[in-house]
Amino acid sequence: MKKKLLSAVLSVAMIATVLAGCGGSGASTSRTGAAGESTAAAAAEEGSSAASTATSTDGVKITVLNTKSEIQTQWEELAAEYKDITGVDVEVSVTVGDSPSQDITKRYASGEVPTIFMGDIQDIIMLDEYALDLSNEDWAKDGGSDYGCNYNGRLIGFPFCIEARGLMYNKTAIEAAAGETFDPTSIKSLDDLTALLDKLVAGGMETPVALNMEDWSLGGHYLTQVYEEQDGTLEGTTAFLDGLKAGTEDLKSNARWNSLMDTFDVLMKYNMNAGDPLAADYNNNAVSLAEGDIAFWFNGNWAWAEMSDFAVDGSEYGIMPVAQPDSSNGAVDKLAGGASKYCMIDTKFNSEAQQQAAKDFLNWLVYDEKGQDFLVNKCSLVPAFSNITLEVTNPMGLSVQSYANEGNLIPGYPEYPGDHWKEMGAEMQKYLGGQETRDQLADNIAAYWQAQ
Repeated sequence: MKKKLLSAVLSVAMIATVLAGCGGSGASTSRTGAAGESTAAAAAEEGSSAASTATSTDGVKITVLNTKSEIQTQWEELAAEYKDITGVDVEVSVTVGDSPSQDITKRYASGEVPTIFMGDIQDIIMLDEYALDLSNEDWAKDGGSDYGCNYNGRLIGFPFCIEARGLMYNKTAIEAAAGETFDPTSIKSLDDLTALLDKLVAGGMETPVALNMEDWSLGGHYLTQVYEEQDGTLEGTTAFLDGLKAGTEDLKSNARWNSLMDTFDVLMKYNMNAGDPLAADYNNNAVSLAEGDIAFWFNGNWAWAEMSDFAVDGSEYGIMPVAQPDSSNGAVDKLAGGASKYCMIDTKFNSEAQQQAAKDFLNWLVYDEKGQDFLVNKCSLVPAFSNITLEVTNPMGLSVQSYANEGNLIPGYPEYPGDHWKEMGAEMQKYLGGQETRDQLADNIAAYWQAQ
């Protein structure tokens, strides 16, 4: 494994445990994997297919580690349907508590490894030596290669969806409270946003904003905009993070940091959870936006899964960029996002038959009508594949799709340390809860990066 990437989530003892199991392709040691079957411990030789289409998948059981808890029910329903159709048993578990990086490294240390692991791009890169090369899969030619995780000359991550984050809004509720037409593209600056929020309060919407308290939302979604919006390019993000690591970047005086934190302060001021922000209930935030009790919620299009059951007929919803005082680099016109959540197939603890069954399953998602329905309609996702022509029907997905089609998505950084959202999310929680100042938060973020 890449020790630099693992160091944040594995102790020395855990690294030793994992590396002890990394025998060559001739190793004969076998272990019981997550599927409960004795499987060869050796990884497949690089560049060769670990399973061919001739491999029988009769009676095979595969496992999936889902890291999108909001669609766990949909996953379980799909697994049951897939078994009825194909006879292949699919067991889906969900990450709870730990970040995906921490969860999967623990599983590799214990040998209880899923056949398919859904993770963020840094998680897939961390495990590249155990990931099956998917370059020759049919879906790779239908957009999968463009959006997938390509690393060291191999396609090792199936792009599960396109997602983006920003300020989700209830247009109908805004217009009712403000007494005027709402055009999200007119909100360019923090002054614009603040003026609108004041109108909403005057119109009877006492607290028009919802902020999540979860570490992934604060540290993995809001804070990362500071890095990714430096100049809106992957190269700019990399240079900025390299400067933080070297101690040559002063976060406290950084224009993008102060711009986004000024906006965060305003969102905190109008937060419906301001009385006890660290006790905010995620589902309540979703219901409040859906029913029009609030106007804005910082989140991403994935949250429609929680909102949809409470959406009011006739109400209009969407997602817009985070307004901020510094608009110099065009960030106020773009959403932060792109392909997110990638599926890799493990070659170390899963047999050739399981690997083939996993490849068949991913192809089924892309090319079968029921698989496409799962992605687009059941999970309300924006698909990454050009052959899927189902219209994205949920309003958040439509917003994201429109920004993507116009080239207005700011790319995410692919190699965040595995503990970033948990560690920096905890620091953002302290700030949200009034337990540390902006300067203290900046110092702790700088110290984190200098330790990498």
